[in-house]
Amino acid sequence: GGSSSPCQGQLQVYVQDSWSTLCAQSWGLGDGSAGDARQAAYLCQQLHCGDVCRLRTGPAFRASSAGLPLVTCHGALGSFSNCSSAPGRCQTLDLVCLEPRRTPPPPTSPPPPTTPAPTAPPRLWLVAGPAGSRGLQCAGTVEFYSGRLGGAVGYQDDELQRLGTLLCSSLGCGSFLKRLPGAEASEPIRWTVRNASCSALPQCFQRAPSGAASPALALLCSGFQPKVQSRLVGGGSTCQGIVEVRQGGPGARWAALCYRPGSSARWDELCQEQQCGSFATFRKLDAGAGTHGFLCPGKQLSQCHELEERSPCQRVYVTCQDPHPPGPAAGTVGSIVLALVLLAVLLVVCGPPAYRKLMKKVRQKKQRQWIGPTGMSQNMSFHRNHSAAARPRAEDRPASHAENEYSQPPRNSRLSAYPALEGALRLSAAPPDNSSDSDYDLHAAQRL
Repeated sequence: GGSSSPCQGQLQVYVQDSWSTLCAQSWGLGDGSAGDARQAAYLCQQLHCGDVCRLRTGPAFRASSAGLPLVTCHGALGSFSNCSSAPGRCQTLDLVCLEPRRTPPPPTSPPPPTTPAPTAPPRLWLVAGPAGSRGLQCAGTVEFYSGRLGGAVGYQDDELQRLGTLLCSSLGCGSFLKRLPGAEASEPIRWTVRNASCSALPQCFQRAPSGAASPALALLCSGFQPKVQSRLVGGGSTCQGIVEVRQGGPGARWAALCYRPGSSARWDELCQEQQCGSFATFRKLDAGAGTHGFLCPGKQLSQCHELEERSPCQRVYVTCQDPHPPGPAAGTVGSIVLALVLLAVLLVVCGPPAYRKLMKKVRQKKQRQWIGPTGMSQNMSFHRNHSAAARPRAEDRPASHAENEYSQPPRNSRLSAYPALEGALRLSAAPPDNSSDSDYDLHAAQRL
């Protein structure tokens, strides 16, 4: 597994109806004994590959963080009858076998003499080696395999941008980030860089002279895993707070990110990872004597393949624009709903009586119609009122309303309740009289 070729990569076995990664302790392998080569050759034969090229232990994984379950097999070499799960931590086995020789069937006619012999396509492999690359994918020492020859690549020049981009792209690891510190290869250098501006792998490398010794080519690609994770804590929302980072699985430890002078590109990337708006502000906090944290040497967190522990640590408080600001608090919403419910109850209980009282006042106001002078020189007017209340004079208004005696005629009396109106009607039918005497019947007025 982990390779495009069936004859190289990480050893995996099919047990208990699923694929599992084989631990290095299986069948007594990986102890450095002389029998490892013979056993590895047997495994290459079982895989229908050519001779063994290399057998070594790969990076160590925990059972919870590996992509497949870890198992250890015992008994005879290649036997899967006694395999058990490895609950702890174990190293994997990496096996490199040569491609099998292709033997075409006997031709019916002799082939043309110009027909080339088939060969395996050139391929690359990244091996964990330099400090800081162990346990990382898409980071390590470059090994090149072509035909029956394979091994590390020696390189001393620092101008690696174009070649590094081609190598990372061929490995399916994204783009080239940087060259890792060179390390002496565990095997002799087999290749050297022929053309750093090449466009295809066969044009890039050439066989190294016998006994060549140079730092092995090691690089870091953008697709390395695990990435550095970040979060903001202590700010009241996910878009502001103290920056904390970790690297690894769920069991990795969170710690504060220590301040490092540089551009704001790091904080822009941080705000995007938190799914917030653009970066707003940041401020440095005091570094106490007991503060601990991690320092990222790179300009951006996505380029940090390893975190350095620092103590004391100057923490950073970052504020990002919040695309979804918090709404009103739950208590405020509850108060508004309760007030609306109480208002509805008051309208149901007190609404009908208040409405009837209001309509009663409106009807009373409409009934108060003035009945006054009708073109004649009269100095007194009367009005109708359903309560028959007399309108007192302004200079002598009583404290309480008295009953209007003109609203109804006295009992056992034939006098009209409106003598002034009847007098006016009689005068309108009679010829006008200019005398000072008025035909107005003051019989009822004398009773005031």
